Amino acid sequence: MDKDQRARIVARVTEERERLRPLQPEMTRTVIELLRRTVAEKEPGVVPWVNLATIKAIQAKHGTDGILALSLSLGNWAAAVAQDFARTTGHTAEQLMDFYETQFFEDDAPSDDDASDDDAS
Repeated sequence: MDKDQRARIVARVTEERERLRPLQPEMTRTVIELLRRTVAEKEPGVVPWVNLATIKAIQAKHGTDGILALSLSLGNWAAAVAQDFARTTGHTAEQLMDFYETQFFEDDAPSDDDASDDDAS
């Protein structure tokens, strides 16, 4: 990507962020409330439902702009929390992301039991 292309992309992103800025305070409050609710949840299976209900409520109230603003806020919070957590554990944010990425793909990989179940069918 050349310098002009990058400048155009940055300008479009900046323009879109400014357009969505009026929703920022509400989305920040929503993210804080969502995190308070889901980090305290004892039943992990409930978390996706709480998240989806929150997303649908934002969508009903603000449409696509609300979803975009919520996504921006969630992304910002996730980056900040990851950096803070990495710093407090003596790791880099990249090491933390590598750990979670590896964990995700290990958890998502089919197990040997799954393969034998497929063979039995």
